[in-house]
Amino acid sequence: MLNLIRFFFRNGPFFVWLILTIVSIILLVQHNPYQRSVWMGSANYITGSLYKASDNVSSYFGLRQINSEQLSHIAELENEVLRLKHLVRNYEDFQSLVIDTVSNYRYTIAHVVANSTNKVENFLTLDKGYEDGIRQDQGVADHNGVVGIVSKVSAHYALVISLLNPNLRLSASLKNEESYGSLWWDGNDPRYALLEDLPRTVQFEKGDTVVTTSYSSSFPAGVPVGMVEESFETDNNNFLTLRIRLFADFRSIQDVHVIDNLDAEEVNSLTSAE
Repeated sequence: MLNLIRFFFRNGPFFVWLILTIVSIILLVQHNPYQRSVWMGSANYITGSLYKASDNVSSYFGLRQINSEQLSHIAELENEVLRLKHLVRNYEDFQSLVIDTVSNYRYTIAHVVANSTNKVENFLTLDKGYEDGIRQDQGVADHNGVVGIVSKVSAHYALVISLLNPNLRLSASLKNEESYGSLWWDGNDPRYALLEDLPRTVQFEKGDTVVTTSYSSSFPAGVPVGMVEESFETDNNNFLTLRIRLFADFRSIQDVHVIDNLDAEEVNSLTSAE
């Protein structure tokens, strides 16, 4: 307390000047309209600036609230998108059984859940099994061309022997040509396969399309396989070997259709009876 009194006595002239200045301003403003208007304008400006600063602070926190609400709304939209995707997936599954009544083939859409391309013997795994009508020896293709043939089947999954597997040989021919050969993968580049045992009388050009034949119960005739890249000389002068660039991109396969020949069982029963 004593120190406070000493402070006031030590700075007495300053406090006297401050008090007199405040009293003078009050008297000046009260008795002079012009000065009062200037003072009020300045006070309003200061007050307005304070209000504006306060409003900016409130707006900032308001934006945080709006941002939080927007994030919640985005989350709701993402959930809605997922729900719509689920509905579309169910619709695709409903539409996945398509029966070709003319050629008597049925096509079942399946999704690839596992796939290999860098092994000597490659396989794919599909998310459909015998409960979905998938059976052994059914052909498999995507929107580009032949992929392989079903090898094993469980209730909900199917193992497909890939065209990139030397153990799979496929009957194939040049489009619009009756002569056919044996198509297989030589274990090298996954983009190419070999079409062997074509008669030398077959006319072809680079870029000609290669398709499946009717000699296999796994595929209908005319399913695209690839196109001619080049020919090879062989020891047998009676036959040709062609390098075929495959249409299917085995490194990016996602969806395929499994081909069910509705007459396959009857045809196979006749063959086995021989």
